[in-house]
Amino acid sequence: MNFNLVQPLRFFFGGGIYHHVANLTVVIMALAILYLVGLKIWPVSFLLWVSLIVFASIAIWRAGDFFQPAADYVQEKHKLPESIKAAVIDAIASSFPEFCVAVIAVILLGRAEVGISSIVGSALYNVLIIPAAAGLVAKGPMKIGKEVVWRDSLMYFGVVILLLVALLAFPNAWGLGVAALFILAYVGYIFWLNIDYRKHKRNLAHEDTDVSVSEDADVSVSEDADASDEGEESELEIRDESHAWKWILGMMLVMGLASHILVEASIQLGDLLGIDAVIMGFIVIAAGTSVPDTVLSVLSAKRGNYDAAISNVFGSNIFDICICLSVPILLALVLTGAVTPVNLPQIELVYMLVGATALAIYLFWSDNYTLTKTKSTIMFGIYLLIILVAMAL
Repeated sequence: MNFNLVQPLRFFFGGGIYHHVANLTVVIMALAILYLVGLKIWPVSFLLWVSLIVFASIAIWRAGDFFQPAADYVQEKHKLPESIKAAVIDAIASSFPEFCVAVIAVILLGRAEVGISSIVGSALYNVLIIPAAAGLVAKGPMKIGKEVVWRDSLMYFGVVILLLVALLAFPNAWGLGVAALFILAYVGYIFWLNIDYRKHKRNLAHEDTDVSVSEDADVSVSEDADASDEGEESELEIRDESHAWKWILGMMLVMGLASHILVEASIQLGDLLGIDAVIMGFIVIAAGTSVPDTVLSVLSAKRGNYDAAISNVFGSNIFDICICLSVPILLALVLTGAVTPVNLPQIELVYMLVGATALAIYLFWSDNYTLTKTKSTIMFGIYLLIILVAMAL
């Protein structure tokens, strides 16, 4: 019985970090017992909420890591371009934590502004930290395809402006009209991607198709050697496409449960430290839910798939704003029959996102679409500066 319980957990977390996670779990259980019996002193509460945040973030990271080989299988099966796969398949699955956060904030907490701030914070993290991390781990300067910059980044910038307009035009409540507007924007993005995909297939038809695929379609797909930095490596065997989709859906569920823990622990930690839930969403929840995006883009950069590393960032952000905000509003409308109250006095957070997005697009475009390590360092510094400003709001 013990063997059967330990093996799946060791496989999921990987031999390199399994023991660390096991020790962290013991610490969480001990702190939870002390908290539940009434010992709610500051050190116990602080360590409990921080430990839960770390645990949830690790679970989100590992779920996103297992999602990668399944998504690779689907991409190879349908011969999707790397940028299309990153902008749609990777983006949807890696954005599932943000979707869960928005549902929890809108329906369970009745505080849509927490969901909005976490998505804005996640978008900021994605557009600055993830490209910076990818740029720093890449073997050399990252050469980014023009279509990624002029398709994904400009579409994303338009979506950010749409979010700002929605907050300024409807500062008190969002209903069917705002949700429909966001969904329509995402449908337009998918339509745009479909045109790009058809163009890609036409180009393939004129090229030699004698390129040999390194792996058998039915052979096991490895999770990635870098996923386990030490110890044994977990190997995920994908038998067929239905099996790949089962892994994708299963990992999305894991990310959803971990996101719930992340939200609750972050809000409790914010209350303990006297920090508003909106700011906790903008900083802590946003960073925790962005772990899968970080892993996917860093792995793509290490493999030399620079378009995928950057396209995933923009595709994920577009999904976050258009779908992760609109669907919870529609669910709340169906369940309660009322519009969703919105109270976001920290509108400066969105202004900072607009500025950071414009700057990131410029950095991607300059030097002939090349992201250097110097630019990556600058993006890290700007993110830290914005976090300091947000803390002062």
